Amino acid sequence: MSISCIAIDDDPSALESLTEYVDKLPDLKLVQTFTEPLKALAEISVLNPVDIIFLDVEMPALSGIELAGLLRQKTKHLVFTTAHARYAIDAFKVEADAYLLKPYSILHFAKTINNLYPTGKETLNMFAPEDGHFFYIPIQGEKGNLVRVDLNELIAIEEINDDIRFTIINDTFLSSKSDFIKTLKMLKQHSAFIQISAMVIIAKQHIKSVLGDTVLLSGETAFTISKMYMPLFADFVRNNFPHRKP
Repeated sequence: MSISCIAIDDDPSALESLTEYVDKLPDLKLVQTFTEPLKALAEISVLNPVDIIFLDVEMPALSGIELAGLLRQKTKHLVFTTAHARYAIDAFKVEADAYLLKPYSILHFAKTINNLYPTGKETLNMFAPEDGHFFYIPIQGEKGNLVRVDLNELIAIEEINDDIRFTIINDTFLSSKSDFIKTLKMLKQHSAFIQISAMVIIAKQHIKSVLGDTVLLSGETAFTISKMYMPLFADFVRNNFPHRKP
């Protein structure tokens, strides 16, 4: 399989790094690179469509977001490469397929390509927890007392020093992290939840809106998405953002 690519970035060193990564993946073929967005627009407009366009966001004369709207029909997959996590949501509004946050490693780059061209069976995108799933946890300060947490009602969990704060519908409470480490690990791996910072995991079904790097949940609960976890969250938004019909 040969995957044709074009890269657009006003930073020559960024293009050089991307070129090195492409060279290490035998299925990728870099057709052309551009450092000037207007020149890229003029030349790509008359070229045959390619499989992937790698596109920087902040560029002179024409931003990557603007350029993406003009070139979207010239590629199967659009991948943004930028040092600024705040552009992640805007990127997927123009139907980007992936988002690489600079500086990214060859491992992250290869994983992105594998996501675009998977070789194995696709995983199920389970959005909400299964009905009937619940667990019990000890309440902080109440020796021997347990509280039942239904996954469908769990909005968010937040690590606060040695404790974990649970936000559920109409209530919040604290539990000891040492008593809950196994369940915490389970939630991080559960497809109905997503980690948005080193300390916060939220339920996807309770997301109400996203404003920049702030996510608003049910019950007027709000958290900031950290730079490290923004690409992961942006991928989730992309997978659930209504695409325009051709």
